[in-house]
Amino acid sequence: MFKEYLHLASLTPFQKDQVKKFNNDSNIEYKQINNCEICQSSKLSTLFNNDRYGINQKTCICDECNFIFSNPRMKDRSIEYFYNSDLYRLMYSGKGILSEEKLFLETLSQQKKYKPSVPNKPNFNFHYDNLYFDFINSEIKEFDSVIDIGCGAGRKLIDFNFIGKKTHGIEPSKTYHKVHVELGLDCKIGFINDISEKYDLVMLSHVFEHLTDLKKSVKKLHSITKKYLFIEVPGHVKKLQSIQNAHNYYFSLNTLNYFFLSNKFKLIKIDYARDNEFIYALYEKTDKETKFFFDKSSEKKIVSEIIRIYDSKYLIIKLLRSTGLEKIARAFYSFIKRLIKKKDSKNCPF
Repeated sequence: MFKEYLHLASLTPFQKDQVKKFNNDSNIEYKQINNCEICQSSKLSTLFNNDRYGINQKTCICDECNFIFSNPRMKDRSIEYFYNSDLYRLMYSGKGILSEEKLFLETLSQQKKYKPSVPNKPNFNFHYDNLYFDFINSEIKEFDSVIDIGCGAGRKLIDFNFIGKKTHGIEPSKTYHKVHVELGLDCKIGFINDISEKYDLVMLSHVFEHLTDLKKSVKKLHSITKKYLFIEVPGHVKKLQSIQNAHNYYFSLNTLNYFFLSNKFKLIKIDYARDNEFIYALYEKTDKETKFFFDKSSEKKIVSEIIRIYDSKYLIIKLLRSTGLEKIARAFYSFIKRLIKKKDSKNCPF
């Protein structure tokens, strides 16, 4: 198996310094995970010893069901420190944002320039910023109150405000909360366990993979959901998703459904963007006990093929690095991807 994850991110000197600081930060502590959260097996194998930024984060795979997750992972207090300090945004940013104040000013400027639009028919041929919005509004109509958990800078609240919904947000970042205040958005500092009210639509976009103890988290989500739950996560359908230290879990369509359809939610629709494989899932709350058959055999076939494809890419990238051609090859690959996306966008009906 691989152990080394080849860095996909081209880091700035600032980012490299932040990664070095993170790897040596005494505030970051880890805990070992002994059992898979799906099948409870203790047979776990290490896939990678590092993430795409070079952070010393191990990723493992369950030998019994092929669920992929970080192990060991940050302890709860380390996670709180990581997000509340804005360390992860500063470390991941490649746009020259070198301080929390500059992050605030640039984000505020971007949000003030943003122009929301009405929902359209979703196009899953490629990812675009409002795909989540088009997807939700194409599937459900009867909802009024909305909460976005981990709402970031508040863009999704602006979208739903535009169509007359009552929006609320919660976000651990103090820097982003300053943006919310400036924009007049109804948000507070905190996270999922700080929510006590119930909402017609509960949203988590690129948040669920950051949580811990998923079954407990799903129960909490059930307790604050009146009608619907929307989940967006990076997925692996035909290719391995990017390995990142902040992601505690790596979902397929099958594994994501397992956690909700086994815990008093029923599926309205699940789909994914064909280019980056972000998964979009919409569930309806039910008070009846639900069961979901998790097909281990099918999951293992899917993940085995994904790993086989990554194995081929791994060998190619190693070869390109040894010959000094990696940057040229990546630039050409990015160019081709942009051409394909541009062609698809021309065929888009909106």
